Amino acid sequence: MMVANSFTMWQKDTFFSAAEEVQESADLMESTYRAWDRVRKESLAADDLSELSRDLQTALGTAKWQLEEFEKAVRLSYGIYDDKNTTNRHGQFIAAIRSQISRVEE
Repeated sequence: MMVANSFTMWQKDTFFSAAEEVQESADLMESTYRAWDRVRKESLAADDLSELSRDLQTALGTAKWQLEEFEKAVRLSYGIYDDKNTTNRHGQFIAAIRSQISRVEE
C-alpha cells in the first residue's frame, strides 16, 4: 500500500512529467550501457563498439544534463513549496538517478 501511495503522490507532484523525462533518459543510458558492456566483453565488431560508445556518451550526457536541470528547478521551487514529503521525494529521486549515472561512469 505504501508503494501505491508513494506513486500517487508522485503523480500529483508538479515535477512528475519532468521526473518521467529524466527517468526515461536514465533508462536509455542504462540500456545503452548494458549493450556496450556486452559487446565489449564479447569482443564483437569494433565498429559496433565504436557506435555504442558514441551512443553511450550521448545518453550519459543527456541524462546528466536533464538531472541537473531537474535539480535546479526543484531547488528553485522549495521557497514556494516547503513540504518535507515533497522535498524528501525529490531528494530520493535525484539520489537514485545520480547513482545510476555514477555506475555507468565507472
